[in-house]
Amino acid sequence: TLILKGDKPVMTVGAAGGPTIITQVVQAIINHLDLGLSLNDALGKSRIHQQWRPDMLFVESNLPAGIRQSLVVRGHKLKEMPPYGSTQAIALVDGKLIAVAEPRLKIRNAE
Repeated sequence: TLILKGDKPVMTVGAAGGPTIITQVVQAIINHLDLGLSLNDALGKSRIHQQWRPDMLFVESNLPAGIRQSLVVRGHKLKEMPPYGSTQAIALVDGKLIAVAEPRLKIRNAE
């Protein structure tokens, strides 16, 4: 996914993880561009996933309890799962390109 501001690219994001790719990408964009988190922090946050069927919200096991409770109060059925997916992104930050590969993985392809 390529995000533009006007006609200039500001961020590109991709992910691996089958049906969770779209939610991984959207959450990375929101975390970085809307919430102002660093790219590393944006990709490192706990994730949630919903794909309509089954009718439940998949939440990572490390999602904070307060957020879980807020989701339950709103009527969501939660199903806990271990951390999933692998998101990569490049963003223009203060005139420099910053690249981050899934920060939650202990093994890297290259360092």
